[in-house]
Amino acid sequence: MSDAPLKALAAALADRYRIVREIGAGGMATVYLAEDLKHQRSVAVKVLDPQLAASVGAERFLREIRITAGLQHPHILTLIDSGEAAGFLYYVMPFADGISLRKRLRDAGGALPQDEALRILREILDALAHAHAQGLVHRDVKPENVMLVGRHALVLDFGVAKAVSAARERARTASGEEGALTSVGISLGTPAYMAPEQAAGDPDIDHRADLYSAGVVAYELLSGKVPFEGRAHEVLAAQVTATPTPLQQRAPQLPAALARLVMRCLAKRPEDRPQSAEAVLAELDALMRPAVSPSLWGRLEQKLGRVGAIGVAATIGVIFIGGVGALTKQSRDARWVTTVAAPEIERLIDASRFDSAFVLHELAAARAPRDTALATLGQRAGWESVIASTPEGATVEWAGIDALDDWHPMGTTPARMRFPRGAARIRLTLAGQRTLQRLLGQADTIRLALDAAADQDSGMVRVAGGNTSPVMPGLSDIAEVQLNPYRLDRYEVTNRDYKRFVDAGGYADAQWWTEPIVVAGRAAPVAQALTRFVDRTGRAGPASWEGGTYPAGADDLPVGGVSWYEANAYARFVGQELPTIFHWTRAAGTGAMSVIVPQSVFTAEAPRSVGGNLGMSPFGNFDMAGNVREWVANAFGPQRFILGGGWTDQSYAFTDAYAQDPLDRAAINGFRLMKRAPNDSTPRTAWAPIARQMRDYSRERAAGDDVYRTLAGTYAYDRTPVDVQTLSVDSSNADYTMEHVTIATPYGDERMPVYIYVPTRVTGPRQTVVLFPGSNAFYETQRPSVRSVALDAILNSGRIVVWPVYASQFERVHTLDSDAPRESIAYRDHVKHWVQDASRTLDYLLTRSDVDPARIAYYGYSFGGRMAPIILATDPRFKVAVLSVAGLKMERPRPESDPFNFLPRVHIPVLMLNGEFDHYFPLETSQRPFLATLGTPAAQKKHVVFKGGHSVPRTMIITEALAWLDRYLGPSTR
Repeated sequence: MSDAPLKALAAALADRYRIVREIGAGGMATVYLAEDLKHQRSVAVKVLDPQLAASVGAERFLREIRITAGLQHPHILTLIDSGEAAGFLYYVMPFADGISLRKRLRDAGGALPQDEALRILREILDALAHAHAQGLVHRDVKPENVMLVGRHALVLDFGVAKAVSAARERARTASGEEGALTSVGISLGTPAYMAPEQAAGDPDIDHRADLYSAGVVAYELLSGKVPFEGRAHEVLAAQVTATPTPLQQRAPQLPAALARLVMRCLAKRPEDRPQSAEAVLAELDALMRPAVSPSLWGRLEQKLGRVGAIGVAATIGVIFIGGVGALTKQSRDARWVTTVAAPEIERLIDASRFDSAFVLHELAAARAPRDTALATLGQRAGWESVIASTPEGATVEWAGIDALDDWHPMGTTPARMRFPRGAARIRLTLAGQRTLQRLLGQADTIRLALDAAADQDSGMVRVAGGNTSPVMPGLSDIAEVQLNPYRLDRYEVTNRDYKRFVDAGGYADAQWWTEPIVVAGRAAPVAQALTRFVDRTGRAGPASWEGGTYPAGADDLPVGGVSWYEANAYARFVGQELPTIFHWTRAAGTGAMSVIVPQSVFTAEAPRSVGGNLGMSPFGNFDMAGNVREWVANAFGPQRFILGGGWTDQSYAFTDAYAQDPLDRAAINGFRLMKRAPNDSTPRTAWAPIARQMRDYSRERAAGDDVYRTLAGTYAYDRTPVDVQTLSVDSSNADYTMEHVTIATPYGDERMPVYIYVPTRVTGPRQTVVLFPGSNAFYETQRPSVRSVALDAILNSGRIVVWPVYASQFERVHTLDSDAPRESIAYRDHVKHWVQDASRTLDYLLTRSDVDPARIAYYGYSFGGRMAPIILATDPRFKVAVLSVAGLKMERPRPESDPFNFLPRVHIPVLMLNGEFDHYFPLETSQRPFLATLGTPAAQKKHVVFKGGHSVPRTMIITEALAWLDRYLGPSTR
């Protein structure tokens, strides 16, 4: 500010403040040190930039800034005065003799020490929690707006950003441009710290935008960098569209759970972030429990019991972070549990974040052990199992599926222990034994055998036997094989391993080449065939090598560039064998694709060294997903299966039953081996050739009109009376009444049970949603609760929910031997009955006065989504559909039972909710062809993909499904 305006300002304030000197300037204001003449104290006077002040307007600015005067908190720099003088807008704060957090970062030259960073972060969050409780959102949380005074952090400038925001919006509304604010180089917020909704210009942001900004600050404090850097417009675009580098990649020394919490604060959608600053504080407290050493944990547990030990451990963790004063009274009492912890635990559970929910629940339960609501949440967040080991006495720990080194000690074997639901890892350690690590399975008792440390390490892990069939598209009709227990390589065979075979003259020794080498359809002489297996320089070895060896530094990379024959010869050389497709898929755990694939190497430029990835399968085998493809024993015609996908593949390759020429020597081709016990009795059918069914839906064409009319005629039936019989009416629930009726089916003498849930707070004809459940309905006798598929939320929205019991489901007589698509008449007849059951349900519903016949929706879950095309194409009374984890199968049934032929005849609005890593319905080969073939106009079909497997978080189902129903059926009466 030039001398003349400064003198005018000083004169205007002379009766109250004496301006001493300028102490700082920024894009929005200049700060002066002044003397408060009335109270004889030093203060800081902030004067808004004149052009900005003109745009904001005095009335608006003073109204917003005065609201913040009510914020009285130890970590908020209090506003003590504000006003207008000589045309200037100003506000006054106590003079804080410290430095800004920005200067502290510059002085550090990068990240701050972890304990200091977390102490500052907690104090910022504490300030935000207080402001948010008063209904105030900061909108510009950044290091420049945090002062460090002694050991304390103070947040500045509440209210300023909101006033500027209003001015900016007025300027845009008036002119269609940014107006004066842009012309003086001022924008609301700083791009590097702006939440995506701010960067996108959403005027209706809430407190969760502050949590995003606080997450950016945390990211910077812990790593030394902000998530996105560059020019302002590039950063703004990145905030909206780009995924930041995971914090733990930039700061690998951090506890993984802490890094995950920060990354959750950086979620693009506000609903995917923690929902309050209090919730983040609670998780920080809970996540520090691992700060207690396992030995101390054991002593605490012996003296205090497990619940008491958790409370003490959590307290120690908080003291470690922020000093004795950091644990506030609010986070200890019952009110904190009720108002903060319990709602956040429930939100985390509904979002399928079970490990975070479990840890937070353990902390809350330690503070309120008799809270019945917490006990119910505990059953949803975790489960109990007896962990036993041979020998006994092993220390048991668990860690999140994506945690590098974040182990939570639980006790010693044998003992009953609590673990989080969902995916987690378990580790057993015992002196004199090898450490065992595997995915945590949900069972009442888990028995694990440890190997002695003195034994030679085979590099293999134990895999339990059992009835097994390949869980892969196109193989669902393969008969199960009873496998005996066996061992499988922990890692893929490496260059170092394979070099022993090459150096021993393995390529010149015919005894290892036991399988005929087929070239151009004929078995070639071994000596002649072996001349094909050379490296880039013509020497014997993998195609990816040179000069008979691998590149320097590649010892621990998986060997690649080997044919099936070379992999098989190496197996003979070391006295082992290639696994069969049954042994490989049992160990791989393709059903856990959603938790394995994100930690694995796909769509990358190169493979990674073994032992360096977190992509672990259920029994402790690493990199079965990605890195290199792995040859297995079984043939598919003249080809051999090669499974798991490799580093250049898309992630759905993990569950793809892929086969290729056994002579193929692509760099992506590798393998791992298995070893069976000498008395192994696995039937030889496990090694037999496999017949798979694979369909390329991008090339297929659905049935033409004439053929389709014949196919659709399969499902016609006589509309005889439904003959409804009411068995019971249950009014015990205050929110709805459940009616249990049976109706006549159009086939045979069977009757179909139907359960009707009618919301009690709504009267008159209502929207109705008809469910078709997943294939579990064919194998269970009891229906799960309506909450299990989020139908309770549909009920709460004022809609009737109808749950028919289709043929062979739940309590009806079961005559279905497999739900896999097949060409049999028996399967065709079941499809016919399912489709007629759905239509028969509508026949019944249209006899009810409380059902609006023009607003009936179909809700298909998994198998019900798969059947949807036939049901929706043949019954136009359904007006809209929601399909959760639906898709096309690879097996080919009879044409009249094939949903693909009916997809183009579906024209109603359809919402699809899917997991990106669904092993039943892969994204590229199943989900997207389903959507593309659907006859619904493009504007009326929507595909929402969640980064998960064959399930969708409850919160996503509720949010998306209710919005879809509201859009196409109209809002229901709530």
